[in-house]
Amino acid sequence: MRSNAKIFRCIPPSPNWFLYNIVSLSPETNFLAYAAATTVFLLNAETLQYVGYLSGHSNKINALDTAGYLCVSGSSDKTVRCWDMESQKQVASLTSFKSDIQAVAWTTDRQLIVSGDKLGDLTIWNHNNNKMNKCYFIQSPVDYIAASPTHHRLIAVAFHNGAILVVNIDSNLNGHITRRLNGHDLEIQSLCWEPGNDITSEYTHLVSGSRDKTIRIWNVEEEKLARTITMPGPSPHLTDQQKGRLFMSTVWVPGRNWLISASYMGDVYIWDLDILPAKFQKFNIHHRPIFTMQFFPRGTRMVTTSMDRQIIIWDIIERKPIITAVTNSQTISDLAISPADPYKLAIGGGDTSVKIWKFANLQNPYDISLYYKGLKTKISSLKYHPTKEGLFAYGTDIGTIGWFDEFQNDKNFKTFTSYHKSKVYSIQWCAPEWLNWSVKETPGMFILSCGGDGQILLSDIAKPKAPSISVNDMIKEVNTDWIQILKNKSGYLPKRSEIAVHPTGKYLAVGNVDGRLEVYELPSLKIIYHNVGHRATINKLSWCPPDTEGNSFLLASGSDDTLITIHNLSDQEKLASTVYIPTSSCMQILRMHKRGVTDVSWCPTNTTMILSSSFDGTAIVWNLSDGSPISLFCGHQPHSRVFCTEWSLHDEDLVFTAGDDATCFAWRPSENLYKQKKDTLSEIKPDSVLPNEKSSSTAQSIASTETVIVHSTVKKDIGLPTEVGRKPDNRSSKKIKKLKNLLPVSSIPARRKNLQYKIFELAHKLHGGEWEKAMNLWDDKELGKENVVDSQKSTFDQLFFGEKYMARKVMSKEVAAHNETGATFNLGGLEANPAILLDLWSSNFTSLVKRTEDSEEFYEQDWMILALSPIAGRDVWLSMMRRQAQKLAAKNDNHGAVMCWIACGEIHEAIKVYCKAEMFR
Repeated sequence: MRSNAKIFRCIPPSPNWFLYNIVSLSPETNFLAYAAATTVFLLNAETLQYVGYLSGHSNKINALDTAGYLCVSGSSDKTVRCWDMESQKQVASLTSFKSDIQAVAWTTDRQLIVSGDKLGDLTIWNHNNNKMNKCYFIQSPVDYIAASPTHHRLIAVAFHNGAILVVNIDSNLNGHITRRLNGHDLEIQSLCWEPGNDITSEYTHLVSGSRDKTIRIWNVEEEKLARTITMPGPSPHLTDQQKGRLFMSTVWVPGRNWLISASYMGDVYIWDLDILPAKFQKFNIHHRPIFTMQFFPRGTRMVTTSMDRQIIIWDIIERKPIITAVTNSQTISDLAISPADPYKLAIGGGDTSVKIWKFANLQNPYDISLYYKGLKTKISSLKYHPTKEGLFAYGTDIGTIGWFDEFQNDKNFKTFTSYHKSKVYSIQWCAPEWLNWSVKETPGMFILSCGGDGQILLSDIAKPKAPSISVNDMIKEVNTDWIQILKNKSGYLPKRSEIAVHPTGKYLAVGNVDGRLEVYELPSLKIIYHNVGHRATINKLSWCPPDTEGNSFLLASGSDDTLITIHNLSDQEKLASTVYIPTSSCMQILRMHKRGVTDVSWCPTNTTMILSSSFDGTAIVWNLSDGSPISLFCGHQPHSRVFCTEWSLHDEDLVFTAGDDATCFAWRPSENLYKQKKDTLSEIKPDSVLPNEKSSSTAQSIASTETVIVHSTVKKDIGLPTEVGRKPDNRSSKKIKKLKNLLPVSSIPARRKNLQYKIFELAHKLHGGEWEKAMNLWDDKELGKENVVDSQKSTFDQLFFGEKYMARKVMSKEVAAHNETGATFNLGGLEANPAILLDLWSSNFTSLVKRTEDSEEFYEQDWMILALSPIAGRDVWLSMMRRQAQKLAAKNDNHGAVMCWIACGEIHEAIKVYCKAEMFR
């Protein structure tokens, strides 16, 4: 699916590992297509700049091939999909497979798509007329398929057992074996024909690389082995693990009798086949095994991908790289820009490394430095030092905290002895003077960290082995009375989830998992502000950049309840009143995201603009002057989550976003303006509601773009506070309406159209002197007109006293009315759609089941429908229980998902949930 998002620059995801046919060049479109996880990414073949992506597979892509502007991909989701690379849309798909697709290829005439699966079946498919045929030759998985350059419909098929078949395809899509090539002892890892220029009846040579550490060149015409090349042994310094990663990728050099093969740890051998025995030249371009090699048409440049997560275009004549693209292999958890060097962006995530991207380099868009020594786990948070260049603090997924200096001689990550018991959510720098501590006693800087264990730790980089100080204990000592009141009210102390230190060191803002927001004055740590407006975990706190006088009183908070709230701390008297009686009001509320807010960033040069990201996969730039969205970015992959944002310190029109699609985008808000659909302009105007206005006057807004649909309701007031109100449903931002009538259609006394018609008709007859007809009309004896809608009497009577068919028809109208209005009723604490009761009343179990199956989101009423599902049968209950488990897993409710899988008796699926969440010892 094509995204309308405009990208300035991008660091794309890494190509899939240990696969040969996952990269393909398209000279006609000048695209380089490669597979990364479940998506095909498109890069400019000359510059390796990001172009777009092809998304539709639900499992890992194992092979792809291009033909002109078309691309075909095969996946472990048991489908083959054909794409138009220019429009970035799917044009055809084939789903009649029983196992994973391992290989795909176009025939040379570009008319047929041949695919091979794990069971050994070959499927020949004409996507133009959707005709297909299956062939079966060997009981072994198909590893690779290569089309002959000198025949229209001749292919070579490599199997997992080492066999190679040459198959010709006739006009009826039947495959016929013409040659059998046997010689390899282990699986084949690469397969390539010798280049040919014309379509002839002759065969060119075929080369295959195998795990048996041999390269075999086949004389296909005579059906025999022409030459065997044994790879040189590994270097003695390599470990057994490095030796075991050997991947034998091979490729012919166009126009030359040369063969190129990959060896251990990124070594490349160029073999001159004109010499017997073949002589080679060795050089190294990657740091780890090479998986794919593709030549450009002229034969002087080649593109390679490797386990080192680099895509390199290099010149084979001069043996040097031309362009190197560094990619991301895992989720990106945090971004940070250095205030001392505003042209550096630090990227941390799940690939156990930190990348420093010099994004302002116009000559090299991939000017990236990689640091990983001493780092043994995933990065979860990053923060650059406010004044010292190259120094940043980090937190990890397992709770360790530390720092790294880019300019130190020892390029190892430093770690504190103290650690959190869970993932580090936030990390901040804190100067000793902000805590009123002597610089002589503590010459270093402090690092404040907040972890999933709810603790806030203060660590001194000058004393890495000293125990960290618990800020929670410091707060308890200073605010004894307030802590006691808090314990008496809720029975527990809040669990910390986020921290933010004021830019000038005046305040410390703390967010909690229950939605509480606390602000403490530094250095005393005395609480001065307490807000309970949020109803879910606060994920991000961000202070507004200080003005020219050094003042900064605005604080933004983003929460799992989909809200972004702006707090004004300039009025000290109002702040004092919130300490013991917390407030739920704030200066401004922004609501447009459909799921929880993950990050919030202020524009450093214009404090009326703010950037937010969400689990819904979007990023929004807001105008705080009127509370309206300026820009909506939907460039990340569908169903992905955007975790972090960062605003450029030198360019107001440049922002960065990244998430679990392993992609980091640099984009300009001015090029991704928020647009509204013409047919919904009356519905999507954001409103500003003042405190003295009724809440019912707030218009519900529905914002639409071509790629996502989001809902926007903005409450705003600069001078006076507005009440945040009840926690909205974070699965849908539609306004909840309370149920007033279970039968709104049938029980209305008189429809407006009926009433107007009767009045005008009655007046007409009275004016004309037709007294008798007027009386009959008054008694509803003359309502047989076509333009009169159903009256109260007809629908109500049909529902309760009419025939079964009519009663069901009326019931369906009532259900449609409830679905349209979105009214809810409370049943045992669950907000549910009253249409559920009507479906149950009419025994319409199909509609009940469809409500949960059609929705990807999780609703409270799903539990109610699941409890009623056994009425429809055990198979329906099992299906809904599995669906419920999938929804809970997508919502990261791992324990709930596991309980559902166990209820179904599917223990292995329950184990997979815990394994995927890494909840094991």
